[in-house]
This record gives sequence, structure tokens and C-alpha cells, in this order.
Amino acid sequence: MPINRYFTQDNLRRVTRDFRFLVKLVQTSYGEYDMAIRDNYFNIYYKGNSLAKIEPKNDDQYKTSINSKFFVDTSADDVRYYTSKRVSGDYISLTLTAKQLHPFFQRKHLTQFASRIKQEHNGEEIDFEQSLITDNLDKEGILFIDRQITDSKLGRKRLDLLALRQADGHRYKFLVCEVKLGSNTELKGKVADQLDVYVEHIQEYFEDYKRCYEEHYIQKKALGLITVPGYDSIEIVNPVEGIILVGGYSGIAKKHIKALKQSYPKLKVKQFTNDM
Repeated sequence: MPINRYFTQDNLRRVTRDFRFLVKLVQTSYGEYDMAIRDNYFNIYYKGNSLAKIEPKNDDQYKTSINSKFFVDTSADDVRYYTSKRVSGDYISLTLTAKQLHPFFQRKHLTQFASRIKQEHNGEEIDFEQSLITDNLDKEGILFIDRQITDSKLGRKRLDLLALRQADGHRYKFLVCEVKLGSNTELKGKVADQLDVYVEHIQEYFEDYKRCYEEHYIQKKALGLITVPGYDSIEIVNPVEGIILVGGYSGIAKKHIKALKQSYPKLKVKQFTNDM
């Protein structure tokens, strides 16, 4: 099984029970915050940047990993809010009981973490990726289901975004999305090769990805992280599709896209501009 990005049923029940407050915050943040389900844990994202990793543990406890740059000397850096603390490289590992979750992840603390993330600013490409997700939250025809996807066969490779495009009714197709700024020199050809690799990979392991993301969808729906589409479950069908999403730098981008289309005439590219 090359990919598992969902909870066990026991951990899904725990997360549903213990993180109602966080789901509510995500629902009302208009895409600023997100909860991304991984292999029996989840990440909290702020504007496309991973804020914390949260893993259910035994005895009603959770392990929370957060970059020290986002955590040290904030109001949350106080023994009242966690049971234990350990430093591991650039990260702080905290143990929290279920009762400590809401006090630790209160809005005041999240705002402080977010402020630190803003100071780091990981780049325009992440900002563009985030805008794609937030501007399509209420569309039935397209659903950005996951980001930064990898599996046991891909090694260190990660595809940017994985979407589901509606085929008909509750049936959806995988849409592999590579996200690039118009000024990115990879638009000259490298990105097309990357996209081919990911599309072919998911097609090769289609049944595994289908199983994974049909369950992933059900769990996000149960948590309240997906409101549109309204289906409680979906069926993912062939074939796997791919697209390159290009943002900004209109003049440079058009030149790069023209060259790309000459070398890869069947390549699907969608350009987003700020034209007025």
C-alpha cells in the first residue's frame, strides 16, 4: 500500500470529539486555516504553511510538533498548557491531554503562531497555491482534496496539489496540479516532466489512491472540513488527469507557456492573471 492518508476509526472518533473547536475555527476562517489529514495524524496549516503536526497517542494524549521559531516565547510557551516538552532539532515536541487541547490551541495562541509564520514568508508560490484553494472552497465541480502529497514509492518527491474534478454526480476524477509562478524558469519544460511523473504514478497505483482518497473524503466530510460538494461519499474513477496552474507575471508566463505548448502540445495549462 503506497499511500495512507486517513485515520483509524478509533482515532477519527477521538479527533472528531476533541477538536470540534478547531474544526469550527477552520470553517469560519475562509481558508486561512486548514486541517490536512495524513497517515493517522493531521497538520494544521496557516495560509499554506504547516503550523503544527498533531498525532493521537495512548492514554488520551496527543503529541504536537511545532517549529521552535513559531513557538518559543509565545503565550503558549507555558507549562500550564502542556504536560511535557522536548526539543528535537528545529522542532518542539509537546505532549497534551485532551483537556489541554483547546487552551493550547486557543485563538490568541494561533494568532501568535500565525504572526511568526508571516515573518518567515515562504514565498509567492505558496501564496498563489493558497489562493487557488480558498477561491474554490464552495465549488462542486472541483475540490482541492490534499496538498504536498507523497507516498512510500515516491521517496522525497512531493506533488503540489491534488484535486478531484467532477465527472458526473458523485463520481470524480483525480486532477494532479503542479503550481508555478509565471516567472518560474521550470515552466520551460521541467514542470511538464514532473507532471507526467505524478500522473503516471497515480495511474499505476490507481486502486491504492482511489481507496485512500475515497476514505480521506469521507473522514473530512465527517469532521466538517468539507461542506461542498454535499455527498457523504464519492466514487473516484479513471482516468487520472493533470494540469499546470500558472499565476502572475503575465508577459513572462505567456512566453514560457507558448514554448511549453510547442514541446508538449497535449499539456493542459491554465493561466491566472491580475488583468483589470
